[in-house]
Amino acid sequence: MTSAQAIAAFLEYQRLDQGSARATVEAYRRDLEQLSARLAPTPLPEAGEPDLAGYLAALSDPRPDAPALSRSSIARKASAIRQLYKYLCLEHGLGSNPAERIEAAAPSRALPKAISREDIGRLLAAADESNPRDRAMVYLMYATGLRVSELVGLSLHDLDLAQEYVRVKGKGDKERIAPFVPIAGELLAAYLNEHRPALAQRNSEKCDLVFLNPSGRGLSRQSFWKTLKTLALQAGIANALSPHTLRHSFATHLLASGI
Repeated sequence: MTSAQAIAAFLEYQRLDQGSARATVEAYRRDLEQLSARLAPTPLPEAGEPDLAGYLAALSDPRPDAPALSRSSIARKASAIRQLYKYLCLEHGLGSNPAERIEAAAPSRALPKAISREDIGRLLAAADESNPRDRAMVYLMYATGLRVSELVGLSLHDLDLAQEYVRVKGKGDKERIAPFVPIAGELLAAYLNEHRPALAQRNSEKCDLVFLNPSGRGLSRQSFWKTLKTLALQAGIANALSPHTLRHSFATHLLASGI
């Protein structure tokens, strides 16, 4: 089996059997093709542990033609290599796994900082003075911990106001249920009944997304990001605030409450 055949078979396995997201599969492709080029002419199925360990070690050393990679990048490449050889052993009868003992420095993980409950209170107060759509979006995001892509991609059939939950499809097309508190449901209902119909009429094509822009089309992530920054400025929040910070605050505050 050539390197190209091994990589192609592995990527197909990731797509069809593992249900990996497209971005994940493409990252595997880039990392493994880079490995193949570096080890050539040795085919990947014939590489040994010293080959793989030497490759990863070289990535942390700056060269005239390429800078040293970050620890997180090297760790990602090491993970791709381990996944490939595990697959080759299980599915293609590779006798021994040369990646079994290779290690890469664990990436340092800096978690996003959660803003305080006081800042959340000021943000929600600023949202209360905003339009019904932005108010409903901010309350729903904080109430559910949705990713910004999930929030702007929410469709009408994903909502269940009576049972107070939304159904979302996240990374890797994994579906989950996210419940929300009554106040978020009340604001959603007010937006859907009193504000959204006027926006929807501005678009000749039917759009089933929950949150619409002034043209009656779906909102972009960047648009909501700008809205959040404007509300944070109005609320006098000094710390940088992004949709992901709001999502992390949701999780942090739940943990602090013992949930």
